[in-house]
Amino acid sequence: MITLGHLLLAAAALAALHGLWQLSIWARHRGHGRGTPQYARGRDGRRYAIWSFAAALILGALCLTPLCTVSLGGGA
Repeated sequence: MITLGHLLLAAAALAALHGLWQLSIWARHRGHGRGTPQYARGRDGRRYAIWSFAAALILGALCLTPLCTVSLGGGA
């Protein structure tokens, strides 16, 4: 039986993976000076990483509520 908790955890895992990918972009471009395209990529990578990890935490926290036990299938 698949529950809403399974989907929430999968979405949280995808958000965390996206955050790790954005952290790698930030790490790759963090040494560049202001006003360069590489600096902008690094800044955006840092910003998107923060948002992705925040979304992963919120989605993961939703799994601690009774919402997590809602069944998505019509199984018995």
